[in-house]
Amino acid sequence: MTTTYADKAKYIKRDYGSFVGKTIKEIRPLTKQECEDMAWQYDYEDYAVVVIFTDNTGFIPMADPEGNGSGFLAETALVAK
Repeated sequence: MTTTYADKAKYIKRDYGSFVGKTIKEIRPLTKQECEDMAWQYDYEDYAVVVIFTDNTGFIPMADPEGNGSGFLAETALVAK
C-alpha cells in the first residue's frame, strides 16, 4: 500500500499539530535520569535532546516510533510547496 501525501499530512497534523504556534523556551541535553526513564543508555546517547516550549510541554526526537534511541533535528531553509 502506498501512502499518499494527504495521508502523511493527516498523520502529521494529528500527531504534531499541537506544536503549531508554540514558542521554544529551551533546548537542552537529556539528563542521565531522563535517559534512564526512556530506557536509553546515557553514555551512548550523545545527541539526546529535549525541546521545551514556554507552556512547559515539549518533545524528544527519537530514532523511530518505538523510541529505540535518540534522534536528530535538522535546520533547513524550506522551499515553498
